[in-house]
Amino acid sequence: MSRLPSPGTGRSGAGDLAAIRVDRARAELRQGRAVALQDGPGAGWLLAAAVETLSPQRLHDFVQIGPPLQLLLTAERLQAMGWSQASTPRALRLAAGVTVAQLQALGAVLPGGGDKALLGEASVADTAMEAALMLAKRARLTPALLVAELPATATTAWDAWLDDRLVHRLPAADVAGAAPPGSALRRVSDAHVPIAANEQCTLVLYREIDGDAEHVAIVFGRPAADAPVAVRLHSACLTGDLLGSLRCDCGDQLRRAVDHLAQEGGVLLYLAQEGRGTGLANKLRAYRLQDAGLDTLQADRHLGFRADERDFRAAAAMLRDLGHERINLLTNNPHKIAALHDAGIEVVQRLPLSAPLNSYNTRYVQTKQDHAGHFPSDEQLD
Repeated sequence: MSRLPSPGTGRSGAGDLAAIRVDRARAELRQGRAVALQDGPGAGWLLAAAVETLSPQRLHDFVQIGPPLQLLLTAERLQAMGWSQASTPRALRLAAGVTVAQLQALGAVLPGGGDKALLGEASVADTAMEAALMLAKRARLTPALLVAELPATATTAWDAWLDDRLVHRLPAADVAGAAPPGSALRRVSDAHVPIAANEQCTLVLYREIDGDAEHVAIVFGRPAADAPVAVRLHSACLTGDLLGSLRCDCGDQLRRAVDHLAQEGGVLLYLAQEGRGTGLANKLRAYRLQDAGLDTLQADRHLGFRADERDFRAAAAMLRDLGHERINLLTNNPHKIAALHDAGIEVVQRLPLSAPLNSYNTRYVQTKQDHAGHFPSDEQLD
């Protein structure tokens, strides 16, 4: 019996309205439209548009409204650009006449570091700005935004201006208080799907209530609920899992996990968290940066992301729904063990999961061990 909400059920009341506003704001940024955020009643509005989806017309609209334009960046992106002391997001004043291409280069959407001469005085990001960056990440966009602060002294006039242009508005507190991705799921459907490794497989699809991500549980055989079950948490990797990319060890780890679970029984959780949670577009941008000399973690920080943007609460919710709260985890990543522990899942034993090294992925695997704390692999270079 599923412990998660069935299709058609959801929250109601103020929390539901806030979730709707956040979901719509995320979609607006993906579509290249601006959103307006407010720190609290009576405060001014922060008009924000994602640099990645910015059009020349949208930039022209921002120029026409009057207040100074700023480029909002994360601390990670600022540090990559040379602001080594930046520990929080900041908004930097933009020079007049800046173009979309120049903004996208500064925001790491396009190759090159961008012309820092276009950036002026910096101010520490406020709550609305931090909420705007969070929205961009939830939309799987590079976290760089064009922003303009609409002063509270003319709030009524700005309200009319925003109404006329159908700009979506929301309190910054909605974003800060929104449930993290994957923390609320629906069990949507399931089916018996025989696969080459094991004909006794059941696929169970889960969908995030807030957002559009879908995660799949592949149950091998009939694992007992009263004993620790073997589990693999595997974040989707299109290049490695489907194409057999040599740049990472993901595909080999997936296939070895399937072989283990097919023989011993257990659960594979296939999580929609491409690129350590940054999305496929940013993963490919990171590959380009790695070709230029950065390692995998440096590349993500260059784009404005943390070393790992994933959240494993979805995995914990799926395991709990399947009736498995004591597991033996196939992983080399201690952060997965800690995340499941924090979510109430007991990891009784860690099962190492190695993959062959080659001339393309050796630095990637070594970086995870040296800088992300992963347990070492016992595999040798091909």
